[in-house]
Amino acid sequence: MNRNRQLRRCLAVLAVPLLAAVLAAQGCGARNGSASTSPAETSQPAGTAKVLAFDKTGAKPAKKYRIAYLAECTNNPYCQTRLKGIEAAAKKYGFDVKVFDANFTPQTQLGQVQDAVAQGFDGYVFAPVAAAPGCTMWQRFLKPTGKPIVTLDVPMCKDPDHTPGVAATVTMVRQAFFDDHVDYAFRSCKSACKVAAIGGFTGSDLFTLWQRAIAQGKAKYPNVKVVSDQPGNYDPRVALRVVGDALRANPDLDVVISPWDDMTRGAEQAIVAAGKKPGKDVRIYSTGATKVGVQRVKQGAWNETSIFLPFEESYYAGTALIMALEGKPVNAYVNEADLPPVTNLGSLYVTKQNAARFRPSY
Repeated sequence: MNRNRQLRRCLAVLAVPLLAAVLAAQGCGARNGSASTSPAETSQPAGTAKVLAFDKTGAKPAKKYRIAYLAECTNNPYCQTRLKGIEAAAKKYGFDVKVFDANFTPQTQLGQVQDAVAQGFDGYVFAPVAAAPGCTMWQRFLKPTGKPIVTLDVPMCKDPDHTPGVAATVTMVRQAFFDDHVDYAFRSCKSACKVAAIGGFTGSDLFTLWQRAIAQGKAKYPNVKVVSDQPGNYDPRVALRVVGDALRANPDLDVVISPWDDMTRGAEQAIVAAGKKPGKDVRIYSTGATKVGVQRVKQGAWNETSIFLPFEESYYAGTALIMALEGKPVNAYVNEADLPPVTNLGSLYVTKQNAARFRPSY
């Protein structure tokens, strides 16, 4: 159970990751393989541009600040990488950071939020375990401090991205991120196509987002038939069983879609065990852009993995908090799809054609 809890929010993520009860009615830039935003998101790049411009100046704060990092996790690869990101921001901007690890437990995070408020930090970087309780913690405890708060990983308070009143919201994963990922996979089906989908934990925010994405994909692509749609608990062992069952019931399966690279490893094993070639006989579309995932894409075993940016997520959250403390708040959404690792690649999707140009951080 401890391992499953640690994996639960890697998606990022996560964070996965980050990681997302909050993400109810959202849209994340980068459709059709580009890093551009959709028409409804024309105001979003401004927040990202502000943070990038400030960070580029290398401006040093007027004083040494004490900051609380209220994390939902620190123990899985996604969250460990995100911890390195906030530490890098602390080193650059000279602030002290105290880490609070809720280990994916809302009640634990509630107590930690109250403790952090009592300790009187200058500002707070807040990664909610889940959107609904996270919104309550912000409204009841963090907001009344009058200190700047930056949220990351997931939006909250039913806001599609930025919650008015916080100094910035830094995320990648929103509803449209999963919508775009599913659409990318479904577009590969040029004719009648059978798909197996594996998701996270039933009842979790991320699973709900994933299910919505699959539902909109099925409506948009009538030639796609989802023959299996099961939770995989972000666990490769569960994915091995679930995808194995799907292949036994549907030996002509065409595609497997997954929201997390580590879980996708189990799906690949199931395809190999069925005597099929992953990436060719059964195409694989994953999420995470981890070192393992990118390598598997390079090798042709997976057809694509969508990008998460745990290091940049917390680094720019720390940057945005310093901006607020220095009287230059972003007061907007910082879309990770507009950050350099994505814009330099020109896509949210790591494929065999561009994988050599992407450098995964975890």
